[in-house]
Amino acid sequence: MLFCYNYIFKLKGYTGSHEAYVAGSFNSWNRDELKMHVEDGGWVFPLYLRPGTHAYKFIVDNKWMTDPANKVVRQDNEGNNNSFLGIGDTLVFKLKGYTTAEKVILTGDFNGWNEGELVMDKTPSGWELPYALGAGNYQYKFIVDSKWIFDPSNPLTFGPEDHLNSWLAFKANHTFILRQFPAAKRVIVTGSFNGWSEDAYVMKKKDGIWTFPIYLAPGKYTYKFIVDGKWIIDPGNELWEENDFGTGNSVLWIEP
Repeated sequence: MLFCYNYIFKLKGYTGSHEAYVAGSFNSWNRDELKMHVEDGGWVFPLYLRPGTHAYKFIVDNKWMTDPANKVVRQDNEGNNNSFLGIGDTLVFKLKGYTTAEKVILTGDFNGWNEGELVMDKTPSGWELPYALGAGNYQYKFIVDSKWIFDPSNPLTFGPEDHLNSWLAFKANHTFILRQFPAAKRVIVTGSFNGWSEDAYVMKKKDGIWTFPIYLAPGKYTYKFIVDGKWIIDPGNELWEENDFGTGNSVLWIEP
């Protein structure tokens, strides 16, 4: 059996304790799963972690504790403190302005829409927070003194018009492009990658060209554009296949 790991949890000291475990968001906080072992004057446990940000704690003789060697500690929705670590690339979320605000919080589907965990740091020009993410698509918002707002520097949104969130494609590997409808008012891209949602992926227009960046896992996808309510195949893509309605779908292949 081959075990590959990219991170080693370490807890110095406590060698007189009977047992120690590590638990976190990476294992659904299962307290009895990842048993550490004594090594070099402390407890260790090697583990493979997916790219992104992970919350965790140690459990020493049934007592939960944050990592004393890690200064990054944040509260969850229940007011409990957790240690945090990042694997992979880091994105710095920034909110310009709002310099008179007392507190700004970043929240999104990457942290379960936690309303108190990611308190941003104040800068001379606004607010910012570095956060490790894996390649993927994310929704997020800022909470400025309890008021939820979009990211004013990001024109991409996700969802129906009455429930929009800012949209981020981190390490996007494809961009949908539609050039033929510069006068259109609203264009949606939809397909097998989002359950053929009719209002979720709103494209942005610049210089008459509609675009939407996205991260897609390798494989085959079918899709269409909805231009001011009218469904069309992609006029810039020669690949298409017939569908059950006889109207055809465009085909996209994402290579590994």
